[in-house]
Amino acid sequence: MKVGILGSSFNPPHKGHLEISNRALRTFSLNEVWWLITKVNPLKNSSDYISLNERKSKIDEIIKNENIKFKYYEDVTNSNYLIDNLKYIKEKFSKDTFIFLMGSDSLNEMHEWKEYKNIFNQMPIAVFNRQDNEYQSLNSKAAKTFEKYRVDELSGSSIFTEVPCWTFIKDFDENVSSTEIRSKID
Repeated sequence: MKVGILGSSFNPPHKGHLEISNRALRTFSLNEVWWLITKVNPLKNSSDYISLNERKSKIDEIIKNENIKFKYYEDVTNSNYLIDNLKYIKEKFSKDTFIFLMGSDSLNEMHEWKEYKNIFNQMPIAVFNRQDNEYQSLNSKAAKTFEKYRVDELSGSSIFTEVPCWTFIKDFDENVSSTEIRSKID
């Protein structure tokens, strides 16, 4: 099975998460996309979070595609770091093929993530342009570090051949963000 993993706090989940998931299903001929939720992003203020149960409930409301699944492993891994959860997933589901999905805004700060270089070595990565920040994202520390491993976004099947390997999906224009949604609620 080919699976895309969209890691996020989903605080709250929104149309942008769905658009990335649906686009990834088509572009990479995936069987499923797993929404890998974290209780708290280690780089963000925990007081900004709606409860995990409320986020799970909102995810259940928004997901209408049976190929998009909610996943949570932090209680098993005892970690809210992406790298620890990706290693667990790859070990537990060793017969499956994975690609990590992320918005370009996350690529901008990826160099601050625990073992970010190892994330690139775990599975291929697809970065979806968000908020028209292509220039900033492609010039981020993580993008520059792994620049020679970037492949043409149209080579959807070749991205699975070896890691590190990543692609940048330029023609993606869903710019809604969880931060903007929360600011309108407050």
